[in-house]
Amino acid sequence: MALHAFLVLVLAAIGVLVHAHGALVVDTAPDTPRPYVLPNLKGGAVDFGGLIIRTLVSNSTSAGALSVLGANSGPSGLSIIHSHKQVETFYTIKGSVQVFHNTNQGRELRANDFVLLAPGSNHTYRFNDPDCQLTLCLAPGGVEGLFTAVGSPYNSSAPFNPEDKPQLNVTEVLELFPKYGITPAPYNTIDLDWTNGTTRDGLGTWHVADQPLPNDAATPYFISSNLGPKYLHRSTGQVIGLLASGTQTNNKLTVATVAMKPGSQPAAVTFDVHQALQVTEGQLHLEMNHETVTMTFGDLAFIPKGTFFSYWSTVGFTKFVTWSAGPGLADSLIKEAEQWNHAVWPA
Repeated sequence: MALHAFLVLVLAAIGVLVHAHGALVVDTAPDTPRPYVLPNLKGGAVDFGGLIIRTLVSNSTSAGALSVLGANSGPSGLSIIHSHKQVETFYTIKGSVQVFHNTNQGRELRANDFVLLAPGSNHTYRFNDPDCQLTLCLAPGGVEGLFTAVGSPYNSSAPFNPEDKPQLNVTEVLELFPKYGITPAPYNTIDLDWTNGTTRDGLGTWHVADQPLPNDAATPYFISSNLGPKYLHRSTGQVIGLLASGTQTNNKLTVATVAMKPGSQPAAVTFDVHQALQVTEGQLHLEMNHETVTMTFGDLAFIPKGTFFSYWSTVGFTKFVTWSAGPGLADSLIKEAEQWNHAVWPA
């Protein structure tokens, strides 16, 4: 112990940053890019009209590349119909949220369902279930500033406050929209004629059949759980579900799920983009900066570009979703994978 303390003092004296044990796990996203793990329902939180927004990866954390936000709520009304300059994605963790775009298309998103809202497409949403949680990612980042400016600090350990019915200052919200590249569309109408969780255009595919990704960055789209393009990384037993690539995001974002079988720790890898991953099922072991953290449901890790990391699981089934500000982990796995029609690896 004495030798360890002496080495820490020496390294600090010559300007080397030393992290104490457990430094990877934080309660709020750091202000500069560095590796960290944020436990589920942690992160700077604000109450935005009853919707609790937690900043998981901030604009400053990612050097402007993206923002990742957690949202928790019970049943809510429709949000303001709007469009914006950023690519926006929703990944539903639990519960039910209805998402509408371009007035006549909509889906009810449940666990592991996904939507990409392309820049310029009008959209809105509302939460339905008593306990909803989803993760939003916008690229480029910065939209969390709007929620912070208008919302009230939220310090409870509860996902949200079901007894709280705060009212937003809509005028203030609308005045701030232009600062964050958001344009309201208050006179749009919404198609509420739904069957089996979808408007008419999705009856043949939503939670029924495979759904391809569009070949452009201007089309908003929905992908239901496990029904997008899938790839098998056979040597490691990983199934990659591609949700968005550079083609759909103008090279700003890749989003994918990774389901994996148990195994031993692999060699570390590194990428030249900032990326985040969030566990949705099972238990994931992650090593960064010579520290290993075990992650479970809802925990999120931020991996700055140039950071060596390795990940593995020792339980029967583990799944996580990953966002990267360009070609990252998912792209690398897909390059070495084969097309696959199933949600799990072969026996």
